[in-house]
Amino acid sequence: MEAKTVAKGTAMFKNGLKLQWLGHAAFKITTPGGKVIYIDPWLDNPSAPQDAKQVDRADIIIVTHGHFDHIGNTVDIAKSTNAKVISNFEVSLFLKSKGVPENNLIGINTSGSVEVEGIKMTMVYADHSSGITDGDLVINGGTAAGFVIRLENGYTLYDTGDTGIFSDMRLIAKLYKPRTVMLCIGGFYTMGPFEAAEAVKMLKPNVVVPMHYGTFPILSGTPEALRKLIPRSVKTKVAAPKPGEILE
Repeated sequence: MEAKTVAKGTAMFKNGLKLQWLGHAAFKITTPGGKVIYIDPWLDNPSAPQDAKQVDRADIIIVTHGHFDHIGNTVDIAKSTNAKVISNFEVSLFLKSKGVPENNLIGINTSGSVEVEGIKMTMVYADHSSGITDGDLVINGGTAAGFVIRLENGYTLYDTGDTGIFSDMRLIAKLYKPRTVMLCIGGFYTMGPFEAAEAVKMLKPNVVVPMHYGTFPILSGTPEALRKLIPRSVKTKVAAPKPGEILE
């Protein structure tokens, strides 16, 4: 997938990590060890790069919850790449019903962890719903979640998933010390910039990458609004790539 790289020369990441935003809540991570991780790969989203669906490789797919804009293209990618899919238990059962091989599905629950290819993923709380739309039905999608991802070299990222603000973000900061946070800011379905700025104050990461904004007019939060609301005393950089661009 061709992509424009941003933040070149700024030492955003010093360890070979590449983080690509694919619009909405979808991310592609290339780890220092060369593994490819997709998070919430809705690659048909209106903001996605034109070539986003050209997935040649995926080692791991993380699905934070059951909504269509997060399960997205998981089934097709999992079938074509043989990736391991990490999700809650109910989402894993749904994916199995759609033909994803059972031995590639790993369904965990809040505070549970799994290690795949030297990468440790821990499911953490998110304050959100998770119903799965299947035709005319909405079926049980289990509990929405965020994921803390510890890479091969110990660098830790935290994808909040869709969530409102909650005070236990302080506990996530204490336990896992995430250095990069992918943070929902759109409002309406999740927290907006006002609440997200408070989340940054609790988490205190080096870098925040805003997500889940701008896809539709109702998701009106912006990175600019978030920047203005974060106190100067909090030394967190807000990095807002355009869809398809890579932070490296």
